[in-house]
Amino acid sequence: MPVYKDKKRGTWYISTYVEYRDGTRERVLRRGFRTKREATEYESELLFNARISSSDNPLFKDVIDEYQDMSKNTMKESTVNRLNGICRLYIRPYFGDKRIQSISNKDVITFQNKLLKKLALSTARGVHKDLSAILNYALRMEYINKNVASEVGNIKGDEKPSVNYWTLEEFKAFLTVVNCTKYKALFMLLFYSGARIGELLGLSWSSVDFKNNMIDIKRRYYKTSFGTPKNKSSIRKIKIPQHTMNQLAKLKLMNKPKPEHVVFGQYLRPHNQSSINQRFYIYLDEFIVDGKQTLKRIRLHDFRHSHASYLINRGVDIQIISKRLGHSKVSTTLDIYSHLYPNKEDEIIDMMDDDFNPKKVVNFNK
Repeated sequence: MPVYKDKKRGTWYISTYVEYRDGTRERVLRRGFRTKREATEYESELLFNARISSSDNPLFKDVIDEYQDMSKNTMKESTVNRLNGICRLYIRPYFGDKRIQSISNKDVITFQNKLLKKLALSTARGVHKDLSAILNYALRMEYINKNVASEVGNIKGDEKPSVNYWTLEEFKAFLTVVNCTKYKALFMLLFYSGARIGELLGLSWSSVDFKNNMIDIKRRYYKTSFGTPKNKSSIRKIKIPQHTMNQLAKLKLMNKPKPEHVVFGQYLRPHNQSSINQRFYIYLDEFIVDGKQTLKRIRLHDFRHSHASYLINRGVDIQIISKRLGHSKVSTTLDIYSHLYPNKEDEIIDMMDDDFNPKKVVNFNK
C-alpha cells in the first residue's frame, strides 16, 4: 500500500500510479495527511475514482467550460459576466490543469490562503462560492462523488463593514461644477433615490410619474442590453423630492421625448456606463487643487451608500431604507449600514437612571 510516513514533517503522504480503464496512467503524490488513516482513506477514494474512465475524470478547466456554457441559459447576463471574470482571474489559473477527481481538501485550503493574500475577505468568499458551485455541477454530472469545497467550508473571519459616501454638504459642493442639465438630473436622482446606476439607465420616461413624484423601477440596463432588476424586491416605486423632479422636468422639456424613450440616453438606447463614469471623474477632477483632492473621491455606486447614510442620519426607519434600496431582506441593509447608526447606549442608560430619581416637586402656587 503506497502510504508513507514523512519523518521530517511528522505527517503522512501517498505516492502511487493510478491506471484508468482506458489504459492511461497518472502519478499521484499527496502530502500533509495528519494520520495514516487519512492518507489510506484518500488512497481508497482515489482508486475508486480510477475505475471511472478518463473521459469521466476531465481536466477542471473543461468542467469550467461546461459550467459556463450552462450558466448562459440559467443566469442573468451580469451574473454570467461576473462568473467569467472570477474563473479567468482566480479559479482557472489555479485548478484548470488538474484532473477534477484529484482536487483535494488541502488544495482548496491552499487556494483560500492565496486568495486572502490579494483579495478582501468578502471577495475571497465570493470566489470560493463560485468554486463550490462548479464542483456541485461536477457532482450532478457524476464526475466526482463529493464536493471538496463544500467539505472545507467557506473562508472564516470577520471583516469590518466599509462604505464610502458623501454627506449632503459634499454632494452640494459637487453639484456646483456640474454644468449639464442631463448629468445634474442623473446625479441628483442617484443621490435622492438610492437606485443602482443600471436601474436608472433602464428608466424610460413612461416610468417617471410627475403627478405623484415617483419613479418606477421595472428593468435595468447592463453593458448592451436590458434585463430584469437584481431581485423581486428591486422592482419598486421610489418617491422622489420635488427639487429632483423639477430637474427631470427640465431635462424632459429640453429633449421632448416619447414615453418609451430612455431618460438618460438617446431615444431607445441608454448611455454607456463607462462614458458616465468618465464624465463623473472629469467633474471630480475640478476639485484637485495643487495636486490635492479637496472633495473626497467616490464611485458612482457610492451615491447609493450616500442615500442610505443621508436617511440614517435623519432617523429614517431601516425598513423604509431597505425598501427604497430594493434589498430583498432588511438584514442585508443592516449588514451593510449598521455601523453608520449612532450609538444610543448612553441615552438608554440615562433614561434608566431616571427610573429611581426622586420626582421633582412642581409648585402650582403663583
